[in-house]
Amino acid sequence: MFSVLAVGYLFLGGAGAGAIAVASILDLAWVKAPFGAASRISIGEATPLERVAAFGLLAGFAALALGVLCLLFDLGRIDRVVALLLRPSPTFLTVGTYALAALAACAAFLAAVRFAYLPGVPRGAVRAVEAVAAVVGVVVMLYTGLLLQSMGAVALWRSPLVPALFVLSSLSCGIAVLLLAAFFAPADAAVARFAHALARIDAAVIALEAVAAALLVALALGGDHSTAAASAQRLTSGDLAAWWWVGFALCGLVVPLVVEVAFAARRASGHALRTALAVAAVLVLVGGFSMRAALADAGAHRDLELEAPLNDPGAMARWAN
Repeated sequence: MFSVLAVGYLFLGGAGAGAIAVASILDLAWVKAPFGAASRISIGEATPLERVAAFGLLAGFAALALGVLCLLFDLGRIDRVVALLLRPSPTFLTVGTYALAALAACAAFLAAVRFAYLPGVPRGAVRAVEAVAAVVGVVVMLYTGLLLQSMGAVALWRSPLVPALFVLSSLSCGIAVLLLAAFFAPADAAVARFAHALARIDAAVIALEAVAAALLVALALGGDHSTAAASAQRLTSGDLAAWWWVGFALCGLVVPLVVEVAFAARRASGHALRTALAVAAVLVLVGGFSMRAALADAGAHRDLELEAPLNDPGAMARWAN
């Protein structure tokens, strides 16, 4: 049902939006990097924590841009995107298109003011754009899940747990990008405190993500909708089980959660712990892609059959009419 390019967009767009939102909030609440007359002449003069935010924004922007390219190649025609922008309609796709464009513009600006010497840009302007980026980033994280939920042809996707799962996964992937940036930054006390705080937050996000995924599958398997149950069975014991259990559950949830809980429990972090946390961050990204690939493919199980409960005469009658 979804091509590889579409799945790539779902992953890269979500991870990029998560990284941009997390990096923007990091600078607003913690780093408060100087701009305007106090701007750093080069990124090399920035503090390690400022570099974490800068490279997190740059990585998020790169992921978002690559995701947009995947979407454009998947659509095959640029005029379709132009039509969405010039002739908007009240749909999730239109809202998502505008949100993507706004977030890309914000991220490009925020990356530029960190990697180029622009003393004419005041700190207040940067803070305003960061606030917008944080809000729009959440919109981008949410809308792909809402888009799937709105597709009535696939029963499994009609659950409100789908957009919740996409938001939590995108947020965790965004945090993973920042944790990787912290791993490559020079180690100091501020970066260590930030990594510990982020590990605790991500552990909570992963726990919520695991609950959302478990509920989605359990409700589908236990419900009265045969096609939703068939989709869920593909995830749990069918051809998509490796993506779901190994790629998503093990790599994206279990291992990172164990590592982050252990890391957060330590006041000091040696090189081995920092390396383990970086590996866990990579696994979070693997899990984010695996979840989207499995969930997208799980909707393609039917042979042009109506996805309506067999014991719902009203639904059948509405389709017949």
